Amino acid sequence: MDNMTVILIMILVMIVLPIVFARLSGRNPMEVFFGSRVKGTAFDRKNDASAEEAGRKAGPAKKEKNSGKEDIILLISDLTSYARRNHYYMIMPGTLTFKGKTANLAAILITRGTLVGFNCFGFGGRILAGSGKDDWTQTMNGERRRFASPLVKNEEQEKILRSILQEEGLGHVESRVVGVFTAPEVKLSGTGGSSCYDRNSLKNYLSSDALLVSRNLNPEEIGRKLEPYVKRQKR
Repeated sequence: MDNMTVILIMILVMIVLPIVFARLSGRNPMEVFFGSRVKGTAFDRKNDASAEEAGRKAGPAKKEKNSGKEDIILLISDLTSYARRNHYYMIMPGTLTFKGKTANLAAILITRGTLVGFNCFGFGGRILAGSGKDDWTQTMNGERRRFASPLVKNEEQEKILRSILQEEGLGHVESRVVGVFTAPEVKLSGTGGSSCYDRNSLKNYLSSDALLVSRNLNPEEIGRKLEPYVKRQKR
């Protein structure tokens, strides 16, 4: 091997090794060559300081919270306005008792085509739906917990509601119970087709054909037949 070849190999080694080392260590190749960070690049120490300063100004992450009483009040207010605007009938609270069983619903809405009970859930953070009737999972502020599937609870409420409708000769009336997660910033995942909504997706449901379609029902007449079953707190 002649001297020129040896020199070329040494030059290549001097160039290639710093680049390989830089990639493995996450440092800038120029820093490996010259022993200091290069100004004006992502490796400049000033940029590190700027990033740290920005992090301090941003402050700690916002704490996630479960729903509060005020969130329920806001939901009821929205539903009341919706019912009044469309000339529907609303029972609030939707706490109905029948043969020793109680349906604990926040409200019941009677449209010209259907009857809907609203079952509220106060879980905040991120909600992951379970498979079928399996438990769901809440992740909030880094902590995870499991809770009974809202689908099971909705089904229990709907059975009581159906029994009352049958008792009053209203078995022909279409009905359903939907779940509403009332925490303002809750994020639902895997809930498609589950009849469970957050506040935003509930608005879409209220404007859908499922509620706006008419089957010539008389909302007020049906509401009057259900009122005797309503359990209200005595003042």
